[in-house]
Amino acid sequence: MTDHVKIYGIKPRIQYTANGTLSVYEFPFAIFSTSDIDVYFGDALQDTSTYTVSEARHSDGGTVTFESAPISGTVITIVRNLSIERTSDFQEGSTLRAKVLNDELDYQIACAQQIAENLNRSMVLPPYATDNDLDLTLPMPSAGKAIVWNSTGTNLENSTVAVNDLESTIKGYKTAAETAAATASDKAETATAQAQTATTQAGIATTKATEATSAANQLNCMRTNCITQIPQDIKLELSSGQLTLKAGSKVYVPNGAGTFDSVITSTNCVTGEQNLTSQVFVVYLSASNTIAQWNVSSCFSGSSAPSGQQYMLWYDTTNNLIKYTDDYGSTWSSDRGYALPLCLATHSGDNYVSIYQVFNGFGCIGSTVFALPGVK
Repeated sequence: MTDHVKIYGIKPRIQYTANGTLSVYEFPFAIFSTSDIDVYFGDALQDTSTYTVSEARHSDGGTVTFESAPISGTVITIVRNLSIERTSDFQEGSTLRAKVLNDELDYQIACAQQIAENLNRSMVLPPYATDNDLDLTLPMPSAGKAIVWNSTGTNLENSTVAVNDLESTIKGYKTAAETAAATASDKAETATAQAQTATTQAGIATTKATEATSAANQLNCMRTNCITQIPQDIKLELSSGQLTLKAGSKVYVPNGAGTFDSVITSTNCVTGEQNLTSQVFVVYLSASNTIAQWNVSSCFSGSSAPSGQQYMLWYDTTNNLIKYTDDYGSTWSSDRGYALPLCLATHSGDNYVSIYQVFNGFGCIGSTVFALPGVK
């Protein structure tokens, strides 16, 4: 031990993972009293009767010795915990002794290290944050609510939605909607006398489905509020059963490993007739400046070519090409210059019925999900 404690530039906190046999653990920072140490097992503060501390007032630190070795895998945290106070008082006209000055300065530096270490584990704005009159005062706690930025991004407030309840609420709406829809379907198949009951149940199902969609949209907004911009490059128009890709739309054509050609359409592209009744992917063909549709069940992706159907579309992820076959997968060609799909749509006979997902920013083909340039 030394009369003068030197406070080195080291964090007053250290952690170990117990091995089940070791009972003595070192700490490399100075303390002034054996009571200046707090010890945690995980998040549990340990009673001082379960361990002893050695080497108070030693510049290189000391040791904590436990009565019995901590259980293997236990995370042990040893941290200096000083009372933030002044330890000496200099009287006017009295002698200023070097030891007293050193002890006081050492203690205050140790307190400053302790505060700095605590701040390093706190949430703070980065050094490059702009001065825009932010108010970082936390709102009063509100059970189940999240803390979010207000509409102007200048201060924090409680969310209007109980976040933890959203998932269970959505599941409840979904279950209710499915149950009501099943009931409506069963009753619709019964006698004419029960038709009115089936109609009523269908109305209930529609209401519940609307509620579920609304709740799902709330949850999706909270989960994706980090997305600030989605491009609107794909412009589609559905009229009288005909689907048109408008001029000026931007599509991306896979063209070999790591390469995607950006193509901006110069004229409107209209789909040709095709007798399909299903959900379809709508795909642009750069080689002919046309668009076509493929059954969702006939579209695949991956490093291995699919088989088993006569007409298939395959996104070859190894070579970054979209290929097609009309001979059950015996031969594959990429000469049409297929782009990444434009949307998902419903097709019946020779007509489009609806578009239910335009791939502006995000899309999929087979088992592959893609994000397009411009998403922020």
